[in-house]
Amino acid sequence: MMCFLFMLPILNKPLASQADVFDLSDAELGIVKVNQALKDKKIKVMIQKNNVSYFYDVNNVGQTLPLQMGSGTYKLTLLEYIDSNKYMPKDSKDIEVKLADEKLPFLQSASPIYWDKNGEAAKMAAKLSENLSTDEQKAYAIYDYIVKNFEYDKDKVKSLNSNYIPSVEETLSTKKGICFDYAALYAAMLRSINIPAKLVKGYKNDVSEYHAWNEVYLQNQGWITVDACYDSIMSKSGKAVSFKKNANEFKKEKEY
Repeated sequence: MMCFLFMLPILNKPLASQADVFDLSDAELGIVKVNQALKDKKIKVMIQKNNVSYFYDVNNVGQTLPLQMGSGTYKLTLLEYIDSNKYMPKDSKDIEVKLADEKLPFLQSASPIYWDKNGEAAKMAAKLSENLSTDEQKAYAIYDYIVKNFEYDKDKVKSLNSNYIPSVEETLSTKKGICFDYAALYAAMLRSINIPAKLVKGYKNDVSEYHAWNEVYLQNQGWITVDACYDSIMSKSGKAVSFKKNANEFKKEKEY
């Protein structure tokens, strides 16, 4: 099971302020949109808070990025590719984010978890949960569906690069993928039925490669750890699996 981790060299240069680069109209929901894409140039956005940085490739105007580090002061920086995997800051903005609920970012469609309320993933989530009453029952039903019906794609990871973003619709259609695909699909399906879900990257104690899994918020329980990809592989090997995982078996590095 493999995901990707990389460092990004950034060159220092005075910044020119462009107030309209970032659309902050939905910042109170925990998301920001990028109003600029440079033709024939690669750009990224760096989002920082309290010395923690996240980098996102920007391919389209209006692309949505998460503000998942809670309420507080964020620094948004637009980066343009120069050469040799080096990027130059082109614009920067400090913003103050006030979330009515710290779980709001984990209900949105934003990188790397893009979903459409009218898409097949949302429709399947609604179908699987329609006769269930609690969030735990719904979260388990969707987990069980993925574990029993999806396969790990051993060949796919060989052809991917560090910029890979899952398509939840493709994963649902093919019913196979890497850990990143599983975690993105599970998070998207839960978010579409209003259950807060995180996609988490890092390491698991018995998995040697970089890994991805989920955390799901359940009322009266808080955040629980779920690993549909791992359990899908284990169950097909005839091993017993459990919906809720021991968080101590995982080392979190990033969450979305």
